[in-house]
Amino acid sequence: MDMFLLIVSIVAIVFGIYWYFIHTPDYTGYISVDGGELKKYSIAEELFALTQSPVDDIWIVDTREEEYFLLGHIPTALNYPFDEIENRYSEMLLGTKLIFYCDLTLKSQNVINFLEEKGHSQMLNWGKYKYWTYPEIVEEDIFV
Repeated sequence: MDMFLLIVSIVAIVFGIYWYFIHTPDYTGYISVDGGELKKYSIAEELFALTQSPVDDIWIVDTREEEYFLLGHIPTALNYPFDEIENRYSEMLLGTKLIFYCDLTLKSQNVINFLEEKGHSQMLNWGKYKYWTYPEIVEEDIFV
């Protein structure tokens, strides 16, 4: 009986790891209906250039939890954690072009889907934060 429980536990753990890390759909590069103009920013070099010369009506939005945002984020990014979007989406004015990123692309895509229902149409799912290879902004160091 103990051997059976061990085998079932191992299978469940392996399946969980697969489901979370491998099976998760990758929405990198998803562009909403009127977001074609943002397509160029799906290239890291172009997004980096945007961080160096920000444009008022283009926002880079990090949908990760605040603690992860503080540990490192793309320069000029604003933090709108996934769990707070329903309460804060009105801060994102219609007509603003929005570039989202998160840890696995799923949170960003869910935010995009929600905002499409609210009338936003110029959005890009940039992808995973770990793809950012340029200098980042660190506001809080866990090793202090």
